[in-house]
Amino acid sequence: MPADTGNESPPDSADPPAPADAAPDDDIPTAPDGQATDPSVQQNVRWNRGTVIGVQNVHDIRRLRGTPLPDEWIASRLAPYLPDADLTTAITRTLENHRVAVIHAPVGTGRYTTALHVLTHHPVKAIRQVRREPGEAVDLEGLTDEDTGWILDLRDEEETLRTGFGLHLIEAEEHLRSQRSFVVVVTHTSAWSRLSGEATDLAYLLTPPQGLEVLRAHLTRPQPGIEKTDPWLADTRIKQAMAKATPAHAAHWARIIRTAVVFNSESTEEPKPVAELVDTVVQSAQNWRRTLRQWHIKNTDSAHRNYLLAAAALDGAPAETVYDAHNSLGTALDDTPRPPRGQQGPGIIELTHNTGAELGADDRIRFLQPGYAEAVVDYFWVDRPHHAAAFTKWTAEQATSLPPDLGSPLADRVTQWATRYTLSKQSFTILRAVTAHWAGSHLDGHAQDLLVAAAVDPTAGKRAREQYLAWAKYPDTEDLTTPKHTPIVLKQALAGALAQLGPVYPQIVLKRLSELAAHTDEDSVTAAVGDALTTLWDQQNLRGKIRTTLTSWFRSSQSHYTDAASRAFLHLADRTGIDDIPLFLAPDGEPATEDWTLEGWRCALDGKRDPLLQRAFNTWLDAALSYPDLQPAVLNTFTEAVFRSDTDRTYLASRYLVLNHAANGWEPAHAGQQPTQRTRLRDELVIAIREADPTSSAHSHRAAITT
Repeated sequence: MPADTGNESPPDSADPPAPADAAPDDDIPTAPDGQATDPSVQQNVRWNRGTVIGVQNVHDIRRLRGTPLPDEWIASRLAPYLPDADLTTAITRTLENHRVAVIHAPVGTGRYTTALHVLTHHPVKAIRQVRREPGEAVDLEGLTDEDTGWILDLRDEEETLRTGFGLHLIEAEEHLRSQRSFVVVVTHTSAWSRLSGEATDLAYLLTPPQGLEVLRAHLTRPQPGIEKTDPWLADTRIKQAMAKATPAHAAHWARIIRTAVVFNSESTEEPKPVAELVDTVVQSAQNWRRTLRQWHIKNTDSAHRNYLLAAAALDGAPAETVYDAHNSLGTALDDTPRPPRGQQGPGIIELTHNTGAELGADDRIRFLQPGYAEAVVDYFWVDRPHHAAAFTKWTAEQATSLPPDLGSPLADRVTQWATRYTLSKQSFTILRAVTAHWAGSHLDGHAQDLLVAAAVDPTAGKRAREQYLAWAKYPDTEDLTTPKHTPIVLKQALAGALAQLGPVYPQIVLKRLSELAAHTDEDSVTAAVGDALTTLWDQQNLRGKIRTTLTSWFRSSQSHYTDAASRAFLHLADRTGIDDIPLFLAPDGEPATEDWTLEGWRCALDGKRDPLLQRAFNTWLDAALSYPDLQPAVLNTFTEAVFRSDTDRTYLASRYLVLNHAANGWEPAHAGQQPTQRTRLRDELVIAIREADPTSSAHSHRAAITT
């Protein structure tokens, strides 16, 4: 049950949610329109008003690692929360008596936020989230931070609690009391019901407030809220929608209403009354599906449809850019438009009006209807799945060719939309298409963001992580569309994403990295795996697992494993600490044993002579030259490395050749060379590894003298 209990600084100011978009619910809701987002990290991104996925990923990973939740984030999260005074008092009393409480309820009812609210009423210095990997046992005695309020998040839809879990919660009281800490468990009622008899006094079934009251709270808090809420709350359509709404759904509707009000004030047209805006909100909550279906039935020509899709993807772009883009989109979809003659055909104003967008005074085209631009793309993905790959390739080309102020927002939007589409539809077709077309380009970071976002989702992340395992095992392919194969660029992006996921899913990540290494013939994939392992090494709590994994790969008979292990080891061997001493040689540096380091060099010397090996070798020789007291350790390591192993003293000439080449790469030898400290150290090493050969004349001469 991993939790980072180090003194890591909390997320920076970009990570907490913007107050206007904070939501009170614990669960990342799946809205009626299937848009699964974390309301706690919504950001005000102008025009598309979406979440920048990279920022949300950083927030989620830090939260899952157990980083203290910032006070500002907690305050904004609780601003619209409607507490149940009796429940708060009861849970507080249980925590005081037993140090542990359990809150269980269905999805979207406010379990996480209730836990936050309760813990803010206790004298703790920090509130953290703790989680476990699937199948991992829960051990509350592993929580050693003092004065901490812990939220044990067991909300995964497929969460199963082992027999004895309730008893463990009771037994943890003494340990938690000694740490002056508390734990609140949040889980599904279905998961807890199987164990309820083990800890009856600790558990509370959460009854959420009425949807309409939650909606009211979200429309008014945090400030600034909606000026006049009564017309909204009195509308029959709103009442009907809120009749059985969970807090998560009510929060989602509140965000739509807030956005609709803002758009209404920014429109170039006459402001609409609330009654008319309610219809917009209802359609947005339904993902505009009926409206878009009717529009497509009416507009069957490609010119109008391509303009709609281009305008949605480039929401907020200049009119001329959108017009040019709709032509290139037609070409990308194998429907090259015929150039109009004279003033034939619709122009920008007519096309913009027909799509429901607005042409502003600044000549930019915007959809001032909440969620409409995303709904257009979502409709296209569902309606034309055979064009999904061509469209994502087009978005990559647009993001590359457009100025940064247009290209970057486009990539952010498509990243966000593809993530939500994947999570809501539970289909990885779009995610694979976008990632494969973006990976290996300047959008590689966005490709990795997509993979990370899907993997950390609390409701669908498990399925994403399983999909990544399948992709890791599939054979390599250059073709981005071949089924049951994984594009090489996608495997590279996957390795990069796994490096980001390591802090929260170490065992899962190492498993998938090992499968990537085992099922590839491409050096680029092997290199990406090695780079990922090197990145993970920076996590102190992962080093033991990484060392164990690399040891097994050092000894593997499969070159995929040994190549990945070699690259990872050489990256680590090249790293230096204070005074440029390699970390593996520093007495107070990395806790790697001499035997493990020697085994890593042996594996590396069995591979190809490449710049990475030369660089790591140079680092060690430079340190030996600067610090003579390190020379015995360096020379002994390389002299021993030419033998197959500690138990098998077979001298491997191939390793000697690699070392000899590296030594001359560090200090080249040439005729008439004057002796220097560098040449002496080089020669001493070359002589040592040569004389280690049992068949060498020098070795035989020494043996004769000894006898």
